[in-house]
Amino acid sequence: MLKPSIAIGAAGLLLVLAACSGAGAPDAGKGAGEAPAQPEKKEPITLYFYNVGSNFNAEGYFEEKFGKAIKEKFPHITPVLIPTTSGALDKLIASNQPIDVIFGSVGLAYNSVFLNNTQYDIEPLVKKYKTDLSRFEPQTLEMIRQMSGGKLYALPFDNQAAVIYYNKTLFDKFGVAYPKDGITWDELYNLSVKLTRNEGGVQYYGFTISPNHYFLRNQMSLNFVDPQTLQVSLTNDDVKSLMNNIARFYQIPGFNPDQTKMNSLVKMFFQDQVSAMWTPVSGLHVEKDLAPLNWDIVSYPTLNGFGPQPYPTFMFLNVGSKYKDDAYQVMDFLSTEAFLTEKAKAATFIPALSSPNIPKVFGQDAPLYKGRNIAAIPLKNMAKPSPQSKYYSAATTQLGTNALRGILYEGKDVNTALRDAEEAVKKAIEADKNK
Repeated sequence: MLKPSIAIGAAGLLLVLAACSGAGAPDAGKGAGEAPAQPEKKEPITLYFYNVGSNFNAEGYFEEKFGKAIKEKFPHITPVLIPTTSGALDKLIASNQPIDVIFGSVGLAYNSVFLNNTQYDIEPLVKKYKTDLSRFEPQTLEMIRQMSGGKLYALPFDNQAAVIYYNKTLFDKFGVAYPKDGITWDELYNLSVKLTRNEGGVQYYGFTISPNHYFLRNQMSLNFVDPQTLQVSLTNDDVKSLMNNIARFYQIPGFNPDQTKMNSLVKMFFQDQVSAMWTPVSGLHVEKDLAPLNWDIVSYPTLNGFGPQPYPTFMFLNVGSKYKDDAYQVMDFLSTEAFLTEKAKAATFIPALSSPNIPKVFGQDAPLYKGRNIAAIPLKNMAKPSPQSKYYSAATTQLGTNALRGILYEGKDVNTALRDAEEAVKKAIEADKNK
């Protein structure tokens, strides 16, 4: 460059003007031999991730499933998982532990993210980074907006499976045909009757299910607690129908439910291998659980043509994050079809995306499901989400734990059990009002 004290001649001035306009230059804005502009180097930061469930706790899991991809996409970011063994969310906040992104399922978010007021409206960031919300499964977006009072506090990540696991050895032992996709509740009940028997002094059971998740994902889309009025509705005929449907499986002669059995439903299927069928309703089991079994899966029973409600896990941006833009960009990346397609191929997650490509490739790279009925996993004909409120999961817990057990082994009739559950939820709401 010329020093300020040196006058620029007319010819030089023309050259300068031409360079500024790009005219006559083979590579506008670059001098001869000048290297291409390098992307802006960002200062290194650490982002902290937390899952209110324990899903990511296994050694190396987060790094393998998330960390490597994040660091490749964002070289300036070091992602770190805070395992749930470090403490619950409220304790971490109290200890000033930095947290940037929180994973929380629809069933756990109210009692973790919302209870601690860590939610943050990401709508401005959605617009800033031009996130295409149409890529998400519409019902999962509807659920988070309901939970957020119309705002957008999170991006959907995955949608938990709901399948029936069955022990082929027990079906073969008793000469009963395997269940098939599309099975109804009545057909499932008839199978369970055939398989609930005492053989050689060992009591076998036809079917067990996670009661709380059964109500949480109820196929009638019932409004247990109205989000606007907080009116509790647990004693109507529809709720009674849901309760009778699940209770009958435990009332089959020979089951004889008690507290020990109801606390051991998972163990009865996996460790003891005395339960022929089991559904957690809330996800998939891993290889170490399934390894001892000769197993397969079928789709969750339909009711009036519908499967279960969505059960998404969301990614929340923590209001206390110091790096909201960076954290949001990572959330955006983790919810893209490009990233989640690879996870779908490995059957790691069921992406909460509307893309028709996901079901086509799901599980194709997963050795665990080779030769299994993997078509049962991607959700189909999902029921409409129940209206979401702060007390929805509290109501489903009352139904699935206290009311059901009251009917099964505490001597309550269904009307009394439901009335007691309704009163318990009302008391919880009233207690919150008086805090």
